[in-house]
Amino acid sequence: MTFKCPECGCKNDKIRGYEFFAKDLEPSDPWSEEFEFINCPKCIRSIPGSLGYRYGKTKTYDKAKKKWKIKFKNLFREYLVR
Repeated sequence: MTFKCPECGCKNDKIRGYEFFAKDLEPSDPWSEEFEFINCPKCIRSIPGSLGYRYGKTKTYDKAKKKWKIKFKNLFREYLVR
């Protein structure tokens, strides 16, 4: 599956990371279940791998966008590189 940002639709996944801040999160934070993230260079947001690559229960781009808007978008985990 190829990456597609649920925020802006960008397909650039050059900046990836694993287990970046999960140790400091409460179990109720949706990021606590994520082990991979992609820093989208277009919208400057950190995107959960499960949404960007649509694995696990999120199999379609429409479902990824919906889950992003409901669970992640307002958590503001932007990265600070432009």
